[in-house]
Amino acid sequence: MTPHQVELLRWLADGCPERDWPDHTHKTTIRALHSRGLAKITRKRKIWAATITERGRYYLSHGRYPPAIASHATATDPPEVPLTRDQRRTDEPVLDTTARAMQRLNRRPQTPAKRTTRTVQETYMRYKVVVTRVQVAERFVRASSEEDAASKTQEEFDRPYGYFGSWKTTGTEVDVIEAEQTIVIKPTSLAAYGPLLLSLKDAGKALGLSYSTLYQMVNQGDIDHVLLGTRKYISRAHLIEFIERNTHKGYYRAR
Repeated sequence: MTPHQVELLRWLADGCPERDWPDHTHKTTIRALHSRGLAKITRKRKIWAATITERGRYYLSHGRYPPAIASHATATDPPEVPLTRDQRRTDEPVLDTTARAMQRLNRRPQTPAKRTTRTVQETYMRYKVVVTRVQVAERFVRASSEEDAASKTQEEFDRPYGYFGSWKTTGTEVDVIEAEQTIVIKPTSLAAYGPLLLSLKDAGKALGLSYSTLYQMVNQGDIDHVLLGTRKYISRAHLIEFIERNTHKGYYRAR
């Protein structure tokens, strides 16, 4: 261990006498001692307290870890002890807010999008998309301790329309989780396998003309039609013939 860690361990063994600490780095070091089993941290009613353990007293007396954990102490990695959020090891790099948020995104399982397949010629699809955005904000909070600063920040989040500061987007993820078919585009009436006769309404849709315009053209004799009873139909051959007869190149002046 480092000399500073040994000094704090002796301070715990002396019963934590009054001392003017310049900052809160001693708490981080004691958390590292806690992860090694040399100290014990308790927190009741937001009061932080630390005491030395029997393993810590053994280390002060002999200058080494007890035989039961000596193999862990001499290994490259310290013994695996479950750590809480506030009990990170000091020998590991402390990740900032952005890095922790990106790690949470990477750990999230990717679910494949659900698709409904149909045998159609052309379709419009509606996709359900989930957008995940990681935002980070920094702000200085005037407080007497770490717990007080965290409590004030949380209170501001709980307030409706609480302003926390200037947010900066550090990462955006778009996931398509579902897709469904909405509209099936059917083949046009002029397709090779369409009907031979078209009503004026369907023929107008095929030509891109309104019903009244096509009705007037039929009455004027501009396009041939088939009369069945009182209803008028236009054959596909007459539609194609009408298009070819009225197709021109360059400048054309109508008669």
